[in-house]
Amino acid sequence: MDRAPGLIGSTLLMASASLYLAAQPLPYDRMAARIAAALKVSPGESVILRLNPDVMPALEPAVRSALERGGAKVDTISGSAPDFAKRLAAADIYVWLPGASGVTGESDRKALTKWVDAGGPRREQHFHWLEGTLLDNGLPARHTDAYDRLYFDALDIDYAALGGRMDRAIALLRSGEARVTTAAGTDIRFRVGERPFNKQDGDGSRERVAKAQMRIDRHIELPAGVLRVAPLESSVAGKMIVESFPIGDVRARGVVLTFDGGRVVSATAREGIDSVKKLLATPGASEFREFGLGFNPKLLPPQGDSTVPYYGYGDGVVRMSLGNNEELGGNVRGSFVRWIFFTEATVAVNGEVLVQNGRLALK
Repeated sequence: MDRAPGLIGSTLLMASASLYLAAQPLPYDRMAARIAAALKVSPGESVILRLNPDVMPALEPAVRSALERGGAKVDTISGSAPDFAKRLAAADIYVWLPGASGVTGESDRKALTKWVDAGGPRREQHFHWLEGTLLDNGLPARHTDAYDRLYFDALDIDYAALGGRMDRAIALLRSGEARVTTAAGTDIRFRVGERPFNKQDGDGSRERVAKAQMRIDRHIELPAGVLRVAPLESSVAGKMIVESFPIGDVRARGVVLTFDGGRVVSATAREGIDSVKKLLATPGASEFREFGLGFNPKLLPPQGDSTVPYYGYGDGVVRMSLGNNEELGGNVRGSFVRWIFFTEATVAVNGEVLVQNGRLALK
């Protein structure tokens, strides 16, 4: 799941859901059609829909109908489910409907990880919606009706073109050392070697997951649009500058993390350095996790706003993170994951520009 454990807790998700209740109704039939088109269910496939009854309840019957027309057998779980593992064992597909993370306990999450790791046709469709509206420091942002309209529009894109641009980016990133820089002073270098890339290009078909190389390949996101990779840990070096870095009740400021061999070797901060050092002592927290790059042309961050639409899947948004990268095929373990977004970064490989000041230069 594209979610930061320990960062977006159920309390915050439920708070976001309560803010969502005033949102205007959306064209649920068209949203359901996109989910069904992504999954390409085969006749007889078994699907579980996980519903938060407080968030978009009218979407569930639309999705159910669309999947049943494709020949799927659909089971809906509303809220908690004491028999979850038994019901999951019989499923081929698990669909997270909006707000479902807020009603999914830790035992269910562990069962899902075990289930998806069993391979075969098993796959998850992530339609988190409001949960993907974040601040650039990775914390939840207020989801408004405007983001509903933005996300709905972002479902209607040229998926073939999206995949083609991702393939060209993969080829460039494999060709040498990548360098991510920002005006604030971030300067991170890494290589990906033969590490697998996860393409969130909207394809959640049985045929696609048959080629899965890592867990995250079985997690299909809508809206689509991010390319993800765990760089070779030993290759990561340089500095990451984070102006606002919330840690519990403390907001560290002017944080500078210096990496060598994929690990934070020094940390400074204008404010809150003790909290930063305590956080970095958490298993996995001092290690570079992931490089992500957004490609969806309709998920652009708003001008002059620190809000990042849908997990940073918008055109040119860079996401770098710390912590466990097992789901991406990396070597970092531990209980920690923390995302940091850069909306005006420049990314170049061997001097060839991939992203220029927050906009994709690759056509």
